[in-house]
Amino acid sequence: MRIDPAQEIELSTDRLVLKVLNPVFISMITEYYRRNKKFFEKYLPFYDNNVLTDEYQTIRIWTEFDLMVDDSAIRFYLFNKDDFHYKNIIGDISVYNIIRGAAESCCIGFKIDEMNSGKGYMAEALKKVSDYVFNELELSRIEVNVMKTNLASINLIEKIGFRQEGIAFSYLEIGGKREDHFRYSLIKNK
Repeated sequence: MRIDPAQEIELSTDRLVLKVLNPVFISMITEYYRRNKKFFEKYLPFYDNNVLTDEYQTIRIWTEFDLMVDDSAIRFYLFNKDDFHYKNIIGDISVYNIIRGAAESCCIGFKIDEMNSGKGYMAEALKKVSDYVFNELELSRIEVNVMKTNLASINLIEKIGFRQEGIAFSYLEIGGKREDHFRYSLIKNK
């Protein structure tokens, strides 16, 4: 099934709501990146201070909407289930590089708010998004690349069933240096 951007897309777990956001949430998205800048810099490609502006996030959310229309990407933002008015983003998961046809695959990337790290939220969210990818998007394979030094993420994805396939050498520039990443995959059970 293709992504339908005309529908509100929302998933839930025991403790979380995973929601595709619209431009109403721009300031909240900007604040999420501002408060986590130092935390995210350790494992993400460099981004300048433009990323920390509402203007940048407005362009980004509309670009992501276009990618949803093209059935090539979708981003879920994570909220605590008791945050009824969606006031505080605690993480996000991006499903991108969706390939249809023979490959039926995608990649994922994920981040968790520093204050919510280590509470099991991301494991819960990744399991739900994996189910969505396999059962709703009807893809067969999910790939994730994790920096070799990011032990928390490595432990997380291995815990939920991703298997290491190899190394993506010099995969991304992080902190001014090309970093190798472990490549993992999760395959849909037949």
